[in-house]
Amino acid sequence: MSATQPAPRPIAFPPDASRQNHFLSLVVPRLTALPWLAALWLGGSGARGDADRWSSVDLHFLLLSRQELFVTPARICALLDELFPAGWTNFGVQSPPHSSSLEGLTHGALPTVADAGGVYFRLLWTAADALPLHHATHGPLHLLYIRDDLPDAQRALLTAPTPTLQKGDAEAVQAGLNHFWQLLAHLPAAVNRGEHLAAAALLHNVRAALTDLVVALNGATRPASPARINPFLGSAQRDAFEKTLRHSANETESWIGQAVALIVLYGWYAPQLAEMYGLDYPQRLEQTVLALLCAEIPGWPAHITSA
Repeated sequence: MSATQPAPRPIAFPPDASRQNHFLSLVVPRLTALPWLAALWLGGSGARGDADRWSSVDLHFLLLSRQELFVTPARICALLDELFPAGWTNFGVQSPPHSSSLEGLTHGALPTVADAGGVYFRLLWTAADALPLHHATHGPLHLLYIRDDLPDAQRALLTAPTPTLQKGDAEAVQAGLNHFWQLLAHLPAAVNRGEHLAAAALLHNVRAALTDLVVALNGATRPASPARINPFLGSAQRDAFEKTLRHSANETESWIGQAVALIVLYGWYAPQLAEMYGLDYPQRLEQTVLALLCAEIPGWPAHITSA
């Protein structure tokens, strides 16, 4: 079967991303030589164009037939064992309805880990019938390889321009507006029990939920990246969120201060989101949780204003 490489495109990873480029130099030629692989592309930061030397590598590939889905995990693990003699850690295979994925980290040690090893990677594969949903779920792509005999519909999907970020989703925004208060409803228990670790974790989740809402206000959905938020917020938004991280010597005062700061931001952004996406503002839920916080947390302010 003949195959073709697409026309050269700007590099996905910068020259100083030595570890990632080393990983790709080993893995890509071997994958594109496999007879059961129909197309290969980069996703994530490599496709968005904002990859750096600390980025993970997301490699997606299309299988020639659905029957290959069942044997692909074992084949990929064997290939990685061969390519990385220093070893790699397998974080597990996930199999949602439209695709499967394997996440891992290649092993490395000083001093060579700066150039090889220590690459966090995710390999994702799908079959032709699930390709549209897979593509819609994972967003932009940087095409690396495609077979000459790939059907026109699949080729068109993989070569069409794709927005860098996916649009905000009204259903997810509505859930997020409620989830913010759902999380804060647990704060009195954490504070009054002296569960400072739980309070810190809880407020981290509140901040993350509100961050996703603000990205939706910017018209997008934040990619699932544990180490990247700044590019998806405006500078003023980022500054406002960073101010909610302030901590004082008194733990309880810290949790109150952070929670109040997040509520102020919610009060500014949430009405705009409800209007933008045509949603029901959770007024009764907000009033109830605010009353609970005021009644159950000593030192909670009687009134919260944006001033």
